[in-house]
Amino acid sequence: MKLFIRVALVLGLVFLAVIALGIYRFNFTEDDLYVRENDMVRPLAEFDGGAQGVMQRLFNLDTREQFRIRLPDNNKAVTLTGFKEEQHLAFGEYQDEVVRGEVLLDYRKLTSLNLPGNAESMQFVVPFAVTTQGSGVFWYLGMFRFDYQTGAIAHLASQFLGDRIEIEAITPKEPFDPPYSVTLALKTRTQEQSMAEAPGEYMERTFFVTLTSILPSSSQ
Repeated sequence: MKLFIRVALVLGLVFLAVIALGIYRFNFTEDDLYVRENDMVRPLAEFDGGAQGVMQRLFNLDTREQFRIRLPDNNKAVTLTGFKEEQHLAFGEYQDEVVRGEVLLDYRKLTSLNLPGNAESMQFVVPFAVTTQGSGVFWYLGMFRFDYQTGAIAHLASQFLGDRIEIEAITPKEPFDPPYSVTLALKTRTQEQSMAEAPGEYMERTFFVTLTSILPSSSQ
């Protein structure tokens, strides 16, 4: 009888030990899975700031080259150094004598152009705006060339679009063959509207593009 009791006690202790080990292993596995899952869903790195961060975020490039936009009025180069997240704009600040302002790049509408003779680079158009201390926000369509080898971006040309307009889309001609062109869908104000009102008139503008220029259609 005593032997039976002893055997029962030993089996009970072994059973409890197995249960305890199972609980420990379960908790360890859950913790380990939690760490691994959180590593996998770790959020993307925040924008570090500066010109190098702009190039890395827009073009996935770790380069010392900068994205510079030339002011249409005086050819002054303005470097993009940050982002306005809510408006989806990259921006750079400038000062031209007593005038201060910003250059704003609508990077979501960056449109590549499959032009011939560009084996070593990519040509693209993208709208940008220039602001001053006044209320104007003057939008332009810029043409740029991105060099695959060096990562350098050259600002080739610009065309004025309007003050405080809304650009909805940029569409290359299909099929994209000579004469090469892109069409902008945008909203502007009617003559009856004040500048304080949202643009309400829909229109389209077409521009012809070459390796070095962007020109408005003669019908505009």
